[in-house]
Amino acid sequence: MSKGVYVALSGAVAQQNALDTTALNVANASSTGYQRLRPVFRQALAGAVARDGGLRYAATSRTAIDTTPGATRVTERGLDVALPPGVYLAVTTPRGERYTRAGNLTLDKDGTLKTASGTPVAREDGAPIKVSGAGEVRIDPDGSVKVGDGVAGKLKLVKFERPDALEPEGSSLLAIGGAGAATAASEPLTVGALEESNAQPMVAMTELMTASRTFEAFQKVLDQFGEIDRKLLTTVPTAVE
Repeated sequence: MSKGVYVALSGAVAQQNALDTTALNVANASSTGYQRLRPVFRQALAGAVARDGGLRYAATSRTAIDTTPGATRVTERGLDVALPPGVYLAVTTPRGERYTRAGNLTLDKDGTLKTASGTPVAREDGAPIKVSGAGEVRIDPDGSVKVGDGVAGKLKLVKFERPDALEPEGSSLLAIGGAGAATAASEPLTVGALEESNAQPMVAMTELMTASRTFEAFQKVLDQFGEIDRKLLTTVPTAVE
């Protein structure tokens, strides 16, 4: 079997990863605060020149987050916040603290402040924010959650040394991954506005088509190698001792 088949196979696997990532971007092109994902490719076995005759293999080393801010949409709703670039909102989950840029917040029936997906929002000490008492609930630019003249808590806002290395969990939540430790952020929020997804539908669809066609090209190469091997097995005489 030609060693070239392994090169084609590595390319096909890498493009399959790109397809999965791009499909997720397409699905979340309208999700508030979503940051598109980019597969980061690397050259594998680059030192195996002598053994493999200079062949190179493709691999997906990691998935990076595109931290370019999305467009800001004004809503004039008191519980909608658009976060500054590089700043993330901490939330509490059964798996521990997670982070998001989706600032369309809501109150459930017991007064817990949650994201639109139902995840409790964390205050500065890490506990969920609970609102009690009568009066209008609003968020100030410094992250304070107020009810009338009282303060129910303050949003835990953080930033990271390498935000592109955060690990996505679903469409809106992020784990620390390789981003480094979370540090407190003090930049003011834009209240009454939301950040839209930075995954533009037309760009995402174009990337999806490109990855799909590239995968098909590698698939054809694999089929050709298979046909060559079949012909060798059926047409070349077997040596007899």
